[in-house]
Amino acid sequence: MRALRHERAMLSKQMLKRFSEEERESLYKKWGIGLDTKRRRLQLARCLWNDTKDMDHIMESSTIIAKLVGFIEPGQALKEMFGLSFTPQPTNRRSYSWKPSMSSLL
Repeated sequence: MRALRHERAMLSKQMLKRFSEEERESLYKKWGIGLDTKRRRLQLARCLWNDTKDMDHIMESSTIIAKLVGFIEPGQALKEMFGLSFTPQPTNRRSYSWKPSMSSLL
């Protein structure tokens, strides 16, 4: 439950950065959250992924979260999420520099 609360708080903070005020207001209206209520962003974060049997709800939730998290496309996962990095890592050449100096001593 603690991790879920932390994730919802992170999503509500990202709403300020990723969505304009007009986009947030339209999302609140779409999800049935009053514009005069307090903590609207957190209410919206709580509404996401609630109805797991409705495919439209799932698609809308995934689209909002993809925008908040910064995915380029909703179905595309970041490689950092899986701990994969396909970029070549720089090799430390200094670790091999002792071999030539040791051969001169022998």
